[in-house]
Amino acid sequence: MTFILRSQEGRVIRARAGFYDVQHDDLVLRCTLRGTLKKKQRSETGRRLYADPVAVGDHVIFSQLDQEEGVVEEILPRQSKFSRRYAGRQEEIEQIIVANADQVVAVVSARMPPLNYRTLDRFLILAEAGEMTAIICLNKMDLVDIDQREQFTSTFEIYEKLGYKVLYTSIKIPESIESLKSILKDKFSVIVGASGVGKSSILNAIQPNLELRTAVVGEKTRKGRHTTTLVELFTLENNGGEVADTPGIREVGLWGVDTEDLEHYFPEMEPFIGKCRYNDCAHVKESDCAIQNAVESSHIHPERYRSYVVLKTEDTITN
Repeated sequence: MTFILRSQEGRVIRARAGFYDVQHDDLVLRCTLRGTLKKKQRSETGRRLYADPVAVGDHVIFSQLDQEEGVVEEILPRQSKFSRRYAGRQEEIEQIIVANADQVVAVVSARMPPLNYRTLDRFLILAEAGEMTAIICLNKMDLVDIDQREQFTSTFEIYEKLGYKVLYTSIKIPESIESLKSILKDKFSVIVGASGVGKSSILNAIQPNLELRTAVVGEKTRKGRHTTTLVELFTLENNGGEVADTPGIREVGLWGVDTEDLEHYFPEMEPFIGKCRYNDCAHVKESDCAIQNAVESSHIHPERYRSYVVLKTEDTITN
């Protein structure tokens, strides 16, 4: 069969090592990048700009080469994106994890691995920077006792008061999975979290035929192992929703966030901005700081303030 090169629009549903599965109606082709797009990965001075210029969720213009392969000609403008600073590099490189999603579901675990509030706060900031709604999913609730559950509920009331939706889930508590299903309905969601928090297990509970790989968290390290190795988009049956499953994120470096204005990403700090003694107050060690005073008077929770300070003074957090 002879194919005539004809540009058409498709959507990236899977991305791995320079190859992209692009879907157009019932057709799915494995595509590579046109050379002109590859050049856009670098600046005029030769500096690398992106870990990969194409992400799952991207709408692209592609040409079909044969029954199985094609080439991406153009990346269409994005409505949103979830990006982080590319891990393990000194230079500033953007890693676009998912494009054009409606919402980010940040999954953290009650136990194994232990809850890391610093990581959670970074996910929330990256969602806002990428113009997506953020939802918090505290998973593995079956592993904690009643007192611990009450403690978590009390702590997460802080986030609920800030406007974040908080879900408490466990694959052993079916009604909690149903609550998550309703959140995912008719939305394109990206599921993010550290390794071992149970992202794939949750998705398997929502739709068993996905058969995503899972692994047990190590007792000694209390850290998860990567079982998802690429970003992949799945359509949820009888739900109208789509989810992008992502590999566990160990390093959460901010991208698209001006740390000079970091306080604007903490809603509880907004009432106190501009009320410090010094106009250039960083809200860390300065005297007569309205935000530090608000922490002392319990108007800002200490854990959230600690996240702010660490972000203000460091680039990344590692799980």
